[in-house]
Amino acid sequence: MSKLYVFGIGGTGSRVLRSLTILLAAGVDCGVDTIVPIIIDRDMSNGDFSRAKLLVEDYIEVNRIADTKGKNRFFKTKIKLLNNELCLQLRDNTQKFNEFIGRNTMNAENQALVDMLFSRETLDLDMTAGFQGNPNIGSVVLNQFHDSDIFKAFAADFRDGDKIFIISSIFGGTGASGFPLLRKILQTPNVKDASGNVMDNWGLVNKARTGAISVLPYFNVSIATDGSLVNSDTFVDKARAALSYYKTEDKKLDTLYYIADRNTTTYRHNKGGDAQKNDAHFVELAAALAILDFVNPDRETQNIHRDKEGNIDKTTYKEFGINANVPKIDFSNLADETKRLIVNPLSRFFLFRSYMQYVFAKQYKHQPYARKRFTGDFRQTGIIRKIESVQTSFYDWLLEMEKQERKFSPFNPASKDAFDFVTGSTGLGTKSSGIFKNWAKVDNELNRQISKTDKSLNDESRFLELFYRTAESLINFKN
Repeated sequence: MSKLYVFGIGGTGSRVLRSLTILLAAGVDCGVDTIVPIIIDRDMSNGDFSRAKLLVEDYIEVNRIADTKGKNRFFKTKIKLLNNELCLQLRDNTQKFNEFIGRNTMNAENQALVDMLFSRETLDLDMTAGFQGNPNIGSVVLNQFHDSDIFKAFAADFRDGDKIFIISSIFGGTGASGFPLLRKILQTPNVKDASGNVMDNWGLVNKARTGAISVLPYFNVSIATDGSLVNSDTFVDKARAALSYYKTEDKKLDTLYYIADRNTTTYRHNKGGDAQKNDAHFVELAAALAILDFVNPDRETQNIHRDKEGNIDKTTYKEFGINANVPKIDFSNLADETKRLIVNPLSRFFLFRSYMQYVFAKQYKHQPYARKRFTGDFRQTGIIRKIESVQTSFYDWLLEMEKQERKFSPFNPASKDAFDFVTGSTGLGTKSSGIFKNWAKVDNELNRQISKTDKSLNDESRFLELFYRTAESLINFKN
């Protein structure tokens, strides 16, 4: 069972994980059996993390019944949490930076040195809301995370052949500081825990194939009114400084992806906490696609260059682009390989969600429910409610991306038509089925496919299998 450990650092890490989870729910191909996400963030109360956590937990529940021995591909990739937790918790919980470094316990000479290195504003920074765009603080505080329980569990869980991927932005504080620290620790021999014991399987971790994506500026924030130190006027300068440092990372990663967008949306400034909940952005979707590219077995010779001893011989650098610089992206603006990867899964999942929203349990003329399957309280069962919760997250994700300055609008979310919901020219085909039109056409296909599902499956698993078979039969994009 091959695994990919995805370290998502800061708010960007949580938002990219959200996009990745939705892609996996839709059945987008993944080159590993299991994704193990680990979020590293000082501000565990932020809305981006909370939303990603709920989505991942719902996904995991549905994946338990997603039988993939048959045709079903919805929720097919396993997501696993270490110690049943998503966030790597730092043991230290001091609030102010000066408390963390113990300034008040220092002698006068050391206090004077600290005051030279850090401004009073920085020393008084409340870190419960993250590092607020200060990578110099993050590089000090995050240096402890390798002694956390989840990091120990990661080492114990690691097996030969498993891979690692790191998500971070480089124009803020947490991501810019956490990425180089994490990379360095992962490749440091004989890392020890607080008890002085070398971490389990650390030799395998040292040699693991490792990829990363550095997310450059793709949004701005409004002027702070709460004393926050975050200022989007500094984003580009911070990214430029980080990139100059990342030159030293050559041959320390197998593949390094970069992405940015100059057509930026300005978000309302929030210092942290639940209010920090940015709308989904196409850049985050593209970053999630970088993860899938890294583990794609067909990209192995392109992404990995190692010598006979297993040392990195060359780092592969990649960027993501669209076919034209347009303010509104649909499927037709994507490269052929991206279309082949996501058009069918997202379109089929959209059809599944639309049926659940507009048709399920509302009419019975043509449905398999008329044969007394999936009726009564079936929709109220826990797993079906989890499926619909993920579908709601998927729908919200689509709506949010349409609010950006550079929109991603592959569908008409308001459409109640079974097939007229894809925007742009994609060549998306639907199978002809004679006299049946619109949702009756879907009902007819459900009745046709029900006999092909595995009768030994429980009702929830069979339900998922049925809808995947139906969506696959009706929607067929060919490139």
